[in-house]
Amino acid sequence: MNSILSNLLSLMPIIPPGIVFGACCFFLLKKPSAEAILMTIGSGISLIINILYSFLMPLIMAAQNLTPTEVMKYQTIVGVISFIAGLCFAAGLLILIINTVKKNKIIYDQFPKSNN
Repeated sequence: MNSILSNLLSLMPIIPPGIVFGACCFFLLKKPSAEAILMTIGSGISLIINILYSFLMPLIMAAQNLTPTEVMKYQTIVGVISFIAGLCFAAGLLILIINTVKKNKIIYDQFPKSNN
């Protein structure tokens, strides 16, 4: 019972990025556009990095007996990749918001305002 609970708890950090990636994939399937592609790429890379940090990084560190300097080098590289993924997702989200606000503004401008 203890090992089942610990296995479930070790999966918890992957759940939120997995949900975001799933939502981005669904959005990409429904409306293939630049913002959907950017958001899917950003969230996919973030999910991969999260899996890397949760499962593979401890195994790699233990198997190769890495020094703290080498670990920091790998973490810096992964951090830069994560930053680029975050920028991709943020750019896609920003484009989506701008396009949505423009559409809503056009719809609101079509109806005359009453002066009651």
